Amino acid sequence: MNAEKPLAVIELGAGTAVPTIRRLSERLVRRGGRLIRITPREAQVPAGEHDLALGAPEGLHRIEAVLGT
Repeated sequence: MNAEKPLAVIELGAGTAVPTIRRLSERLVRRGGRLIRITPREAQVPAGEHDLALGAPEGLHRIEAVLGT
């Protein structure tokens, strides 16, 4: 990862039934990235990361509102 351009992962709808994407996201976080996990169920994240127990459209709209874009 490039220290000048930190990675932010916004994960949409990745549940635990097929954990491939969740594992990849968490591996990137361990390497210095940040995680926002958006899913209506099973939104648990590693300590220090962010979760939104919402559907993808609503979660993205909330992020947009916070960023003011």
